[in-house]
Amino acid sequence: MELKWEFPQKLDENKCKELSSELGLPPVIGKILINRGYSEPEEARNFLNPSLSDLSDPFMLKDMERGVDRVISALTDKEKIMIFGDYDVDGITSASLMYLVLTKLGAQVSYYLPNRLVEGYGLSEEGILEAERRGAKLIISVDCGINAVKEVDFAQKKGIDCIITDHHEPAEVLPDAWAIINPKQEGETYKGKELSGVGVAFKLAQALYRKLGQDEKELEDHLDLVALGTAADIVPLLGENRILTRYGLLQVAKTSKPGLKSLIFISGLMGREIGTGQVVFILAPRINAVGRLGDAERAIKLLTTRDEKLASEISRVLDEENRKRKNIDEGTLEQALELIQEEVNLKNDKAIILASAGWHQGVIGIVASRVAERFYRPTVMISIDGEEGKGSARSIPGFHLFEALKECEDCLLKYGGHKYAAGLSISSKKIESFKEKFKLVSARIIKDEDLIPRLTVDAELELEEIQDGLISALELFAPFGPGNLKPVFVTRGLELADDAYVVGKNHLRLRVKKNGIIMDAIGFNLGDFAKPLAMRGTKIDLAYVLELNVWNGNSKIQMRLKDLQMR
Repeated sequence: MELKWEFPQKLDENKCKELSSELGLPPVIGKILINRGYSEPEEARNFLNPSLSDLSDPFMLKDMERGVDRVISALTDKEKIMIFGDYDVDGITSASLMYLVLTKLGAQVSYYLPNRLVEGYGLSEEGILEAERRGAKLIISVDCGINAVKEVDFAQKKGIDCIITDHHEPAEVLPDAWAIINPKQEGETYKGKELSGVGVAFKLAQALYRKLGQDEKELEDHLDLVALGTAADIVPLLGENRILTRYGLLQVAKTSKPGLKSLIFISGLMGREIGTGQVVFILAPRINAVGRLGDAERAIKLLTTRDEKLASEISRVLDEENRKRKNIDEGTLEQALELIQEEVNLKNDKAIILASAGWHQGVIGIVASRVAERFYRPTVMISIDGEEGKGSARSIPGFHLFEALKECEDCLLKYGGHKYAAGLSISSKKIESFKEKFKLVSARIIKDEDLIPRLTVDAELELEEIQDGLISALELFAPFGPGNLKPVFVTRGLELADDAYVVGKNHLRLRVKKNGIIMDAIGFNLGDFAKPLAMRGTKIDLAYVLELNVWNGNSKIQMRLKDLQMR
């Protein structure tokens, strides 16, 4: 799919140089910082060198004081507490964090995750009945519950209080819970609106430690969980999310948790640098796999156990489940592509809605992401089971998925989520009417130009500017993710130093030259360019990110291509 390159506005070159000079960094860094909104030296320093001391006071969150007091009351009175989580990585790490923290504080605490295939997403009556069987007087939800109005009422009738911690979009009517801690609720003045579910759980842990006079430094041991959940949930890596993830990734590298160590080992990451990419594409899918295919509580056992043998056993199970999940993914994607050919008019339809019996509910979210990425349209995939369908939806920039579903709520039994990802349940009889309504909503909101994927370029660069000092400076921008993507550069008028060729699964390998300087480049999934590039004398413009290619102990700077244009 052709990308539209978007260049930053023209900047005052002197101001860029002044900022770079003040920071002691290469000239192009000042340009990137100013384009990203950090024009003053102090704010630029704070961005490049964040500190845990920059985290906001957790008691600034609405209802935090009330929620903390209720937890302390449960601790004092030795009431049983049940943590109610979600079966994705954000929910699993949230539940693990809260379980470890409350256990350390002496609570009588257990955890519960709904079975995706039986109960679906969110606080459920089945889970509340289980809390009653366990004798729990307090439920703390993590990464879910913001729209569980009926379920919270049901819990109250059972004599169980609920504290909701969540980060998903609230509906107009909130549950009548003891406390609701969600930075997105109406009237909330907290700065960190985009915290992940595990980020909100961490703020509750911070507040508990502070109120009880405990050493908050102990919580740094659990920043590994916060980094896993935050990176995996694809929330903006700015503000508190950036701080928590940056320090959390450092903690992942030195984690004392046997389960996480074992998972890192079995994933082939032992001894390697672990950034957000390794979390999203290697660790998170293994943690997710058990929840997608059934019982996610095994993942909490993995992340909370001190037993190394058990940790090793569970990590092997997660690895095997991930392999099974991949096979199911591939089969479902093939079926989805066939349905698109049969049912979707890509010239007219600005959204893709697919429904089929037999699709595994646990993988349709992954497949919806791949379809949305391939066709650059909001995508909803619904698995039909008898009279009801369960759906997962993924979006593109500029289309707020939760708000769109809200316009279709008369067709839905239940829905929830945020801007880019959502889940829903629907009567099988309503699927066709939902399809039509969702397509109308998307047609109204999405313009034709919104369906052209954009590549945001940070700066133009010449080959002579690419040196070790620049690579070191770029590392200060990490961790990378939504809202803080790896800087993209463009170099124009390059020539091939020798023939381009294809390696692996359609990856393009080439060497380019200009002004006597030669640079290596690789373009994943760009192998189709090899034949056109075979035309001698073709000059090319490359869009790329810079990285170190480490091989046999030697490191070399290379371009990782995002796109190329031939002149």
